[in-house]
Amino acid sequence: MADQEPYDIIPTPFPARTKIASGAVNGIETTVTSIYFEDKIMITITQSGRLAHWAHVSLDALSPTGSANLPSTSISYDDEDSTPLDLLPLSQLTATTILGGTIPEIDTLGQLCATQIASAIATKDPRERRMVVVGLGLEKDMAKRTIGGTQEAREGFSEILGLVLGVL
Repeated sequence: MADQEPYDIIPTPFPARTKIASGAVNGIETTVTSIYFEDKIMITITQSGRLAHWAHVSLDALSPTGSANLPSTSISYDDEDSTPLDLLPLSQLTATTILGGTIPEIDTLGQLCATQIASAIATKDPRERRMVVVGLGLEKDMAKRTIGGTQEAREGFSEILGLVLGVL
């Protein structure tokens, strides 16, 4: 344990910095909120006031220098609608379900979203080490329409990520 770097706490003002973005995802109004606390970053993705699945990702899994494990390219966007392109999750990050997870499709989507969001945060700031907590509350059939190989699924997932990137 003596070889570990000390945990850096990033002082943040009170109230915590908060951003909100809303838009349609597969035709359903979706709201994304980010709250930057001193010890964690919380992102919520809700539709119709739902919030049923929670996951977290520890950014401590990244190397102490940060940049050694991050992709060399930055996040690119499609010019037409500002959705992220080619954003792959960092292989060192693992999402863990902390609440919910009883529906396999939603659990998979929640963990994928949490890993993607944590990867975007780490890419934006390679020194970031706070825990990323993601709350997901999509309409019941939305998970089925957002996961899979269809064009609608890819567009839905890109729309969600586009909203999230707008609040980071």
